[in-house]
Amino acid sequence: MLCSHCKKNEGEYPVSGAEGEELLLCGECYARFGAAAEYAAFSGLEEGACCPVCGRSYADYKRTGLVGCAACYETFREELMPVIRRMHGKTVHMGGHPLGNGRLYELLDERNRLRAELEGALRRKDMAAADRLNRDIAELSRLIYRGGEGGEDEQ
Repeated sequence: MLCSHCKKNEGEYPVSGAEGEELLLCGECYARFGAAAEYAAFSGLEEGACCPVCGRSYADYKRTGLVGCAACYETFREELMPVIRRMHGKTVHMGGHPLGNGRLYELLDERNRLRAELEGALRRKDMAAADRLNRDIAELSRLIYRGGEGGEDEQ
């Protein structure tokens, strides 16, 4: 007999449905819903499914706009992905960088490079170059600590 939820795989795990009927879940669906499968209302799963980790339901998410834990993203994946795509334009997390697109890291690398040059200039006793490099390092430091050029976030 096919899985009562996905209707793709062979049902192996018997669980009680919302109306007290006996349902069969495949290993994949049982792993996805875990212990919550015993309590979830599989008719209209979007409304009655519970996260196996935190116990929050999709109805809780719809009411508050908040998921309970990281496992909720997998439990309610089909329902959440269109919402996330609409809000963010994508569903893959790219990570965030201060000052946008790694600009802070570029400034830090440049400052470290200038400090190495300054050290070389001081060893050579080239005071004009050391003075110029020291001013450049100070300006970069101001940019880094202000949060970017003009003191504004570039995101």
